[in-house]
Amino acid sequence: MGHADGLCDVTVNTRLNNDIIVDGLCDGSVATQVEELHLVCIGSRYEDSLSFKQAIRSKAILENFAIRMKASDKSRVIATCAYRGCPWRVRASLCSDGHSFEVRKLFSTHLCPGVNRAGNKQATATWIAHEIKEIVKRNPDITPKDIGNNLETTFGLSLPYMKIWRSRELAREQIFGSIDDNYKWVPTLRSELISRNPGSHITYLLENQNQAFKRFFVSFKACIDGFLAGCRYLVGIDACHLKSKYLGVLLSANCLDGNNGLYTIAFAIAESESRNSWEWFLINLSEAFNLDIEHLAFISDMEKGLGEAIKVVFPTAEHRVCMRHLWKNIKKLFRCDESHKLQNLVWSAANCYSLHVFNTKLEEIFQISPDVYSYLSSLTSKWSKATFSKFIKNHHNTNNMSESFNSWVAEARNKPVVDLIDMIRGMMMEQRSQRKLNSYSWKGPLVPFVEDYIREITTRKDNFIIQKSTSTIAEVESSFERHEVDIDNHLCSCGFWELSGLPCVHTTAFVGSNHHTIWHTYVNDSYQVYRYRMAYDGAISTLPGKEQWSEPIDGDFVCPPITVRPRGRPKKRCFKNFLEGAKK
Repeated sequence: MGHADGLCDVTVNTRLNNDIIVDGLCDGSVATQVEELHLVCIGSRYEDSLSFKQAIRSKAILENFAIRMKASDKSRVIATCAYRGCPWRVRASLCSDGHSFEVRKLFSTHLCPGVNRAGNKQATATWIAHEIKEIVKRNPDITPKDIGNNLETTFGLSLPYMKIWRSRELAREQIFGSIDDNYKWVPTLRSELISRNPGSHITYLLENQNQAFKRFFVSFKACIDGFLAGCRYLVGIDACHLKSKYLGVLLSANCLDGNNGLYTIAFAIAESESRNSWEWFLINLSEAFNLDIEHLAFISDMEKGLGEAIKVVFPTAEHRVCMRHLWKNIKKLFRCDESHKLQNLVWSAANCYSLHVFNTKLEEIFQISPDVYSYLSSLTSKWSKATFSKFIKNHHNTNNMSESFNSWVAEARNKPVVDLIDMIRGMMMEQRSQRKLNSYSWKGPLVPFVEDYIREITTRKDNFIIQKSTSTIAEVESSFERHEVDIDNHLCSCGFWELSGLPCVHTTAFVGSNHHTIWHTYVNDSYQVYRYRMAYDGAISTLPGKEQWSEPIDGDFVCPPITVRPRGRPKKRCFKNFLEGAKK
């Protein structure tokens, strides 16, 4: 195998052009950096016997041979080449410090033909985990495919996918700790969060009989106070799947701030989506609010049990169904020869602001598909802007805010429960601080999103005919429609101004004709900078690492969830439909 005879005693001398020149290398050649990192020589010292074994495994893989442990005890480790008759042999002994091992003997001659690298048994999951630990530490979500490519480039190994996957999970556990042990910190985490964020609603639920973890709810006082003081009361409810050992789901409640940015009100970990888990989540959300909100709306997908849970916990709240999910259900349930025309009609009905137009669209839907008409008419949740509450000042009929949250926390969803909660807390803390700071650079009374909107609609070249009844009431007519505008009451018969809280094109045309451009007087307070700052006035407290927390009390010990993990490799992605960007 190209090895020289005799004992090898080498020392690193110098570096040149990213190569390492080694004095006394048995064949006088130059070692690469990878080879140098795994160099085994007389006098080489290792932290312990495991480190030495790792090194000789790496050497065996790099040099394409197999090893056999002849002896391994507290004072010595002896390894030989596994090929019968090959004289290669190494011995390391315990040093005087009582833990490190030093190579005392090394016979480097090989008389064996080598082994197939792809099937080299030295590449165990433990060895792989050790080799990839730094890579995984830098990028915990690195894919097994990328790890495999790295191992093939570095060591010439072509390993099975599942072996690499198991090795990555082992490396994660070595870096971040045991997933099972993570659950013991649940009571301490709750205590730390509450003590540092007084008034927050943070609770968890265990299985009664065995103290097994079931659910954990988090709503910081700063977020609740900010929502009540500075946000519009449309709350997006959704769940996304977790990807760590025990799976589960992450439930969330989000809204939009005045600048249309994602604003997280609460989140929770639960075992699954069900009527029971949603009701538990909403009860805790209600307790976090600690008051009856007169005008409150929720928007969600059509998850079974969620609509019923909203009716039970928030009986007076409006429930909107996300139009993307509604249309996906229609596509799945009904066949139609004129599907494209039906799609346009359903979305037109969903996006219109006038009840008259809405009813007209429904009649057209009936002509194409009576079944779809009956289905839409039977829905108890609202799906058209024409039927939404005018008090919310939010005209959204899709739950994009929840989709944004799920994407935002994608990295955290791979982590065990305590680390997941802590990571989301840190993200929310930083987001609140940064947004509050950014708001002090804004010059006008309106948030940037609204300033851009006003600028865009006031520079449009629409040809409107304006006929005034009084100085504040007028008819605004375009080539295809005419609307009444009442400036004092913030009303336009098109419906947009009253529903969204933002002036429509008809309003801006009328106001512009009066040469009055103090636009913030025509915009709902929810979009004013002072309200935005109220939303981010409170701060989420910092939190030290687990190593500084007090040890859990025995009586508060929490066990991992009792779950049966599905067979096969966990799915990391959901299947998208074409409305969500999937390729046809």
